[in-house]
Amino acid sequence: MTKRDLIQEIQEKNERAKRLYLHGHIELYSIERSARDLTDADRTLLALHVMGMAACIEVSVREAIKRLIDSGSPYLDRAQAFKDHMRFDFNLTKALSTRQITFGDLVAHSLPVSNLGHIASHIEVLCSDGSKKFQSILAGLREFVEPDVFGESDEASQEAPQLVADAKRLCEDVSSIFELRHLVAHEASFSSVTYEVFVCLLESSREFVKALYELVEQNVHPKRSRNGFGQSIQYMEEAQKVAISVSELAGLIRGRLEERAGDDRQALEKFDLAAEAFESYFSAEESLWLAAHQTISGNAMRNIEARVTLGTHSHRLEMLRELDDLTKPYIPANEVQGDE
Repeated sequence: MTKRDLIQEIQEKNERAKRLYLHGHIELYSIERSARDLTDADRTLLALHVMGMAACIEVSVREAIKRLIDSGSPYLDRAQAFKDHMRFDFNLTKALSTRQITFGDLVAHSLPVSNLGHIASHIEVLCSDGSKKFQSILAGLREFVEPDVFGESDEASQEAPQLVADAKRLCEDVSSIFELRHLVAHEASFSSVTYEVFVCLLESSREFVKALYELVEQNVHPKRSRNGFGQSIQYMEEAQKVAISVSELAGLIRGRLEERAGDDRQALEKFDLAAEAFESYFSAEESLWLAAHQTISGNAMRNIEARVTLGTHSHRLEMLRELDDLTKPYIPANEVQGDE
């Protein structure tokens, strides 16, 4: 039997899904539209639609696992619990190191998610290091509340209603979806699904994939706005923090160069020239991007300005950190030891 090529499988899956927004979510609406004219007499078609629900849930679970792990610690650290599901070889290690695939891709693709027990176990590990049960994790989710981008309080999100009203019932319904999928796929049991059951399970499928989405978003991006105005404000704030760091570090380095300049002010003068050139470059780059977009709204303008600020100043900050290390006063090792 031909050995599986995990790298190719993951890349092909990512290629198929790259233009799909909220993969697994939107497809549930396609299932609803497809079943709109079905009745209780259409048991075979209803059963096949339940198989589609299971597929949507699996896709959403794998996406949640991938996004959690790729967001970094603590989820990346907890992924060690899944090591028995993965086998590394040279090609796989190379694909990870060259970013052909992400570690989240690999873990999500490798883990079984074909029943509720699998899903619950994986989420328990990632979201609580195994200390909380899956139902408890679902029950603890809150409805998303748009944050106050100008405030510090998160009281509104704490007082938001529960996202999942009955976690036990939801888990039972999701478990039923997978059980029915097995009966349909492996036993050709097409009479198992009534129209009433189908409607109930479709609603639970939507509730479940929404809960998975909020689980990821509220853990990985807490307090992130989801409207255009709020996002542009937060993006600008992020960019301004980097710009302030550049200004502060540049001032520190310049002061250090000025202190040691004496009669030789060459380094200080070159530093000032570089700072002036950077400001001119930043201003020109910002003007270029704004002009290229022509007619734009206030939100779009903030996003463009933030992007240019973040891009240019992040690189400038990296270079200044190297210069900071280079210009720090040299302290002999014996003096450091003597101070201790």
